[in-house]
Amino acid sequence: MPETPPLPVPPLEPGEALARFGKWCAARPAAAALLAGCISAVVYFLGFFAAFRTGSRSAMHWASEAWNSENNQEHSWFILPIVAWLIWHHRDEIRRARKAPSNAGLVWVAAGVLTFLLAARTLQPRIAIFALPLLTYGGVRFLWGRATARVFVFPCLFMLFMVPVGGFVQGTVSLQLFVSSSVKMLSSLIGVQVATDGTGIRALDGTFNFDIAEGCSGIRSLMAMITLSALYVHFTQRAAWKQWVIFGSSIVFALIGNIGRVFSVVVVAKFINEHFAGTLYHDWSGFVFFPVAVGAMVGFAKLLNLDWRKITAAAAKPEAPSGVKKSGGPVSYDY
Repeated sequence: MPETPPLPVPPLEPGEALARFGKWCAARPAAAALLAGCISAVVYFLGFFAAFRTGSRSAMHWASEAWNSENNQEHSWFILPIVAWLIWHHRDEIRRARKAPSNAGLVWVAAGVLTFLLAARTLQPRIAIFALPLLTYGGVRFLWGRATARVFVFPCLFMLFMVPVGGFVQGTVSLQLFVSSSVKMLSSLIGVQVATDGTGIRALDGTFNFDIAEGCSGIRSLMAMITLSALYVHFTQRAAWKQWVIFGSSIVFALIGNIGRVFSVVVVAKFINEHFAGTLYHDWSGFVFFPVAVGAMVGFAKLLNLDWRKITAAAAKPEAPSGVKKSGGPVSYDY
């Protein structure tokens, strides 16, 4: 007699989740107190302990000031809400995971504490942000074990997008030069003669004169693409090598998309109007080329997941000659 498949487990609703958590706290008061103490300590030291900027800023206060348009890092404001959503999205996996508290989590907690102490000692608030994922993973693993902590790996890694990367953004001059040289090469292919002077691009016939600003270097689309691709591969790919290949390809597609955008500005300026190209078209073209770059990444992921052996075998299989059935017998035309 065939076995009856198990009934699907209904998703955990917010009210039920709170009720379960309340029962867990009541059943394990010591663990609940430890959890509350750990969360309070993390919130205090990262959010309120003013150890940076001559004692005037906490780590998160300093980071929030760096999440601005100048650093092209406004997306960092959404990282913690997305992390909370990721944890809630995987709530059923967390519920099904075997709960077995592990002292190995204390190693990760200790690493997080040492990271924060190093940050405070060197007055580097950027390093302090790295303590948050270490403390989160370590706390979960200590309280509930490795199986539960495994679900938290990606949310913890995703927290790293909160780290201000001002030094990286300041290095966009090389990107600006790369974009200008690429646009010059593409322009020559369609007969548009341009000259480049550092980050500047000007037409030899005086039609236009543009400068590749920091925002046009592609750093904004690159930052957005990296964040988006991390979420994409997490939800669509299971093989680690595919995740890394698609993640890396997203960077390439973001750069290509930005070069295409700047090149299109040059084309519009040459054949339509310089003022229109440098104002309205420039401001809105990003809403066209960024989705194209995202689509290219998704298309590449689809190609990567095709069964190429099956496709190659089907293409190499000889077709049945005309007038012969696929089974090999002759086709009858008698009625």
